[in-house]
Amino acid sequence: MLNATLEDDLLSLSFDGLKRVDGPSKLGDFHYVPMLFHEGLKVGKKQRLRLEIYGLLLSRLQGQTPSSGIIWHGRECTTTKVRLNGDLRKTERLLREVKEMVNAQSPPKLILNDHCQVCEFRQRCNDQAVQEDNISLLRGMGEKEIRSYARRGIFTITQLSHTFRPRRKRTSPQRLATHRYHALSALAIRDHAIYIIARPPAFPRRTSAYLDVESNPEEGYVYLIGLVVVQGDHEHRCSFWADAQDEESRIFDLLLDELQRLGEFTLFCYGSYEKTFLKRMRKRTTRTELVDRAITSLVNVLSVIYTHFYFCTYSNSLKDIGRLLGVEWTEDASVIQSIEWRIKWQRSRDDQWKDKILTYNIDDCLALMRVTHFIEAAVAGVPADQPSSCPEASRAKVTLVEDIDRAQATSRWGLNKFVLPDFQFISRCSYFDYQREHVHIRTSPILKARRAARRTGRTNKRLSVNRNYAIVDTTCPVCTGTDLELDTRKIPGAMQASHKRAYDLVVTPSGVRRKVIQCRAPRHHCRTCGAMFMPDSYRHLDKHFHNLKCVSMYLHIAHQLSFNHLEGLFLDLFGLNVCGPEFITFRTLLARKYEITWEGLLSKILSGTVIHIDETEVRLKGESGYVWVITSIDEVYYMYRPNREGGFLRELLKEFRGVVVSDFYGAYDALPTHQQKCIIHLMRDMNQLILNNPFDEELQAITRPFGTLLRSIIMTVDKHGLRHKFLEAHEPEVAAFADSLAHQSFSSDAAESLRERLLKCWGRLFTFIHHDGVSWNNTYAENAIRYFAYYRDKVKGVMTTDGLREYLILLSVFQTCRYRGISFLRFMLSREVDLVGFRDRKGPKVSRPLLETFPDGYIPANFAKLYERQKRRPLDGQQGEAPPTETGETNDW
Repeated sequence: MLNATLEDDLLSLSFDGLKRVDGPSKLGDFHYVPMLFHEGLKVGKKQRLRLEIYGLLLSRLQGQTPSSGIIWHGRECTTTKVRLNGDLRKTERLLREVKEMVNAQSPPKLILNDHCQVCEFRQRCNDQAVQEDNISLLRGMGEKEIRSYARRGIFTITQLSHTFRPRRKRTSPQRLATHRYHALSALAIRDHAIYIIARPPAFPRRTSAYLDVESNPEEGYVYLIGLVVVQGDHEHRCSFWADAQDEESRIFDLLLDELQRLGEFTLFCYGSYEKTFLKRMRKRTTRTELVDRAITSLVNVLSVIYTHFYFCTYSNSLKDIGRLLGVEWTEDASVIQSIEWRIKWQRSRDDQWKDKILTYNIDDCLALMRVTHFIEAAVAGVPADQPSSCPEASRAKVTLVEDIDRAQATSRWGLNKFVLPDFQFISRCSYFDYQREHVHIRTSPILKARRAARRTGRTNKRLSVNRNYAIVDTTCPVCTGTDLELDTRKIPGAMQASHKRAYDLVVTPSGVRRKVIQCRAPRHHCRTCGAMFMPDSYRHLDKHFHNLKCVSMYLHIAHQLSFNHLEGLFLDLFGLNVCGPEFITFRTLLARKYEITWEGLLSKILSGTVIHIDETEVRLKGESGYVWVITSIDEVYYMYRPNREGGFLRELLKEFRGVVVSDFYGAYDALPTHQQKCIIHLMRDMNQLILNNPFDEELQAITRPFGTLLRSIIMTVDKHGLRHKFLEAHEPEVAAFADSLAHQSFSSDAAESLRERLLKCWGRLFTFIHHDGVSWNNTYAENAIRYFAYYRDKVKGVMTTDGLREYLILLSVFQTCRYRGISFLRFMLSREVDLVGFRDRKGPKVSRPLLETFPDGYIPANFAKLYERQKRRPLDGQQGEAPPTETGETNDW
């Protein structure tokens, strides 16, 4: 049946056609499927949606929902069978919106959309939108975003413009934002200005070629290539026309011939269609090298504008920006109009339509050239009263975003930027440190005395010694002989008897005290081989012993004291002068010691039945990455990854057979294990939806029953714990709620999106009721991540990858001690590495070494240069390794 009509009280719908097929229905042993005629070559989403609407209305009449539809499309009347979606909630929602629109007492609110460019009422709607200052005049904003602004009471462009606030400067300038700020576009329109965010790099200084192609998307080929070449003061225009699709390769070869004659060139285009065209034609030509040169030199001017420029126009189309800059088109046309001219030419072969298209195409190339010249001038820093090098351009002012309201946005803290250099110099001379060290010290005896006191030498030299040790070797390291003599004579040019100091802390239940150990080592002479040497244990003596390292790292990890704070604390409380690089050495040595403990924590976690996992971003020195944390109830394991890709988790968790508790990050969904999503994350999102849509009754029809269901389950958890034996009683309620969601449909966007999200992850929301000991939230991992986040904010952009890894090893040990209720300090002081078997209780005293040396092969970073210099020093006429020190404490390692 053709041109069938369906009518009811509200709708009158005309079917292009209905086809009778076999299958039972109310009509008999047959039913109908919808047919649609479409003039285009391709079948799109709109055509599929229309078929689904036809199928929904047919199902109400015949009692049978058609499983497919038929589309006749294109000039050749190609037949395509389209499978219809069995879930008709979306089409029911559309029909419900149409009925509400019909029954409404007032017309719907005006919103401009992509269909307006082919609508016969577009001018009337556009005039009304301009009169209302409608926010939908800004192209690129979707209906959801417009509605979100409407919920905040923002309906006009002027209102939107007042919401823009300049963003803070990024610490890494190479990472430019790709986000488009609609509020800044509205501000540009309101102020009739052109705003620039971070001037882009200058274009290469070569021969410039401006490219524009014309095509009919339905036909799928390019029929016109326009090119404007500028070499110095000379301008050359080219147009390559194709009558049919088989001539596309010919005009492409003509384009390559023209580019080859240019030598070195920069090719400009507007949008990504030209680049897609070049890549497609590269597969059809043998001149791939020239095509690759063209693709490499191609500059998409639109992408530069999208990232950096905000014009006082409603869109970034070439027509709007070109007209702003004074460009005029010979033919008042658009893309849709050029397609219409092409169709008319194909039917009539009248040259007037062809001439219109050729003129329109060259005008686009010239407009692209004008826009490019403006961007080049803006990059070069044209003053605000000269917005363009073109005299015909609009007099819109050009302003950097960072200059917006600079006078009103001056910070109360930090460095002030003065316009006058004299003011800047005077301001620098007024700071506290400068006043104390360069001005007042000239007249203040107290300040002079303090400076002299700081210059009198290192503080540690004045400390009293608690222990004295003499280090003597019994064998020669060269020949292993035992016939040695100790020589304490002072021989010019030869190594002398030397001494070092080491420092430690004695930790007792009643307090902490300082301990200073002095070690002496005489010069050793082997009578067998004649070698002169110093004892190896003396040469590798550690300057700071284990207890001091443990206390410092305990304060750094557990209480998050910075190295500067630790330096002052050790000086004030113990009189010890410990500098920042030495604290880094402490961290490195303890991380090496407890690396085996760190690896054991991961093995222990993966051998359990439940793990919690989370991640957070961290910015390091010169790079950024992510810190991941994996926890159980008693263990915590941190690790660093250079990105957020979760592919490594499959290999890491391949032996794990328990339940993974996580948030809703998509990387976790690919794990081949049972999963429990954090319901707290879901509740936060629900709460924000309710705050954004306070009067949405459909949204509350989902959230309120969900809250009631979850509350009853949590009450059971509070009473009996996380035990499947008691939680399984709630399985019927959970299944009933899911079934009700599956059969509902909502007109509210917020309610419908929440319903789809719940159904998508429903199988991972209530896993905990089927297992014992599985939590319904990810609190353990979030707590561990939060502790790291406090530290991350203090060292952002300062720490290196190696330093972060060392910190994460110690942080893993500390957090595990914290989860187990063990003292982190006592564990480190015990010198044990088995954290799983450690018990924080008094036991037999463990023997401690009298002296401590650096691990084999380890050289502290702050002594590496000294070691290399002494290694190259000759010893008594022999080539070999020199002792680290020769006289006293000038070199403490």
